[in-house]
Amino acid sequence: MAKNIVSRVDRHLARRLREARRESGLSTRAVAKTLPARLAVSHTTIASYENGVTVPPIDVLAALADIYRRPLNWFLESRACLTGFRYRNLKGRVPISEQRQFEAVAGKWIDAYFNLERHLRQPPRSKPFSAGLELSPQDLAERVRKSFLDLDDDEPVQNIVGVLESFSAWALEIKASFGVDGATARHGDDFVVVLNPGIANERVRMNAAHELAYLLYDDCKEELGWADSDVEGRAYSFATSLLLPHSQLDAAFEGKSFLKLIQYKEKFGVSLAAMIYMAEKTRVINTTTSRWLWAEMSRRGWRHREPGYVWRDRAIAFETMLECAIQTKKLTWIEAERITGIREEELRKRLADITNPDSRNDVEGGEPSSNAIPFKLAE
Repeated sequence: MAKNIVSRVDRHLARRLREARRESGLSTRAVAKTLPARLAVSHTTIASYENGVTVPPIDVLAALADIYRRPLNWFLESRACLTGFRYRNLKGRVPISEQRQFEAVAGKWIDAYFNLERHLRQPPRSKPFSAGLELSPQDLAERVRKSFLDLDDDEPVQNIVGVLESFSAWALEIKASFGVDGATARHGDDFVVVLNPGIANERVRMNAAHELAYLLYDDCKEELGWADSDVEGRAYSFATSLLLPHSQLDAAFEGKSFLKLIQYKEKFGVSLAAMIYMAEKTRVINTTTSRWLWAEMSRRGWRHREPGYVWRDRAIAFETMLECAIQTKKLTWIEAERITGIREEELRKRLADITNPDSRNDVEGGEPSSNAIPFKLAE
């Protein structure tokens, strides 16, 4: 029995060492060169630690913790890890090392989020309802709007990220060094959504609504053996209908005015591109009108940078909870560091970055809507 316990601890420690190095962006060779001379080990030894072949002495582990800027206790505690990453709108071929670093960073902050919420004894999360096999994507969206949010058709969903978390998901903002809208993963049985804050605000909202569909249809995947592709075929219709009901989509295209479309974009937080796509799909407009609209979008330079301001939905429940706990003295910074496994200076920096409007990074394919370009209806 004792031998089994030790092997489990070793595997856990190995995974933690691997996650911390990937999150730092360092290679095993770079880590080996960074260690103090008195603790020098080869890069192959670092790899053996990460593969669970050998266990680092405590002084070497302490030095590695310092290199990776992690509290020592983080490496020794047993915690779940993120699994089953699925990327949203990944652009181009991204080196696997960059993906692993992104996943390790996401894992670090989600881990901190889980442990902070558990320590503060927040109410347990539970999904209010599942999709139901008989509901179409549009009917499911209507159920969420009317039964859960108590919204009429002409009322916008003000905070779709908040809705996502109300349905038991865990949402977090993580900047990416490559072009991606976000990602999802599992933390044990929990559903985790990672949103890239460097993309346009309307895309953040659409992505959050899209992932809500995956969460609601999760039971169908288990009961009916659906693949992600089965859900994907329904998710876009659900997301668009949730943010902009069909009656409002129909009204937006009355009069054939770009000005009116932009007004609906700003009211409901949905991109012009999404409106045009769904309008043709649901036969609000015909193919000829759709082609003209796309041509006009391209001619005016709106395919990559649309006009119209959309408010910003934030996935900052973790940061809000942390700041409140510190300000109300429920936690000291030393306690927060121990609970989250993240050093105080990095926790402080994250809070500062969240409140800094210039901290977002723009990624390929979109820019923040607050920098939307001016427009003319006709030229």
